[in-house]
Amino acid sequence: MKFSTRFWIGIVLLTTNQPLGWGAMLACDFIAINKQDEFFFYLGIALYALSWGMLGLGALLVGPEGVRYSRLLLKKVRGRFALLFRGKKNKE
Repeated sequence: MKFSTRFWIGIVLLTTNQPLGWGAMLACDFIAINKQDEFFFYLGIALYALSWGMLGLGALLVGPEGVRYSRLLLKKVRGRFALLFRGKKNKE
């Protein structure tokens, strides 16, 4: 099955919105605390809000089937990260 460019753009938006939103908010809050500047705090909130826009636009572009597909992709990625951080068990 071949997917359209519109579909893949939606999948990218759906799968990257959470890491970008939370990461940007965390980084901006860290900078705001270190520099004692409220601007970065509000910038973090704005970037987090932008990630919600990415979620909505991605959902509109891919539809219900694409949302299910993106969830499947995220489960696979989380499983691979879990294997990376789990480490090897000693066989004794």
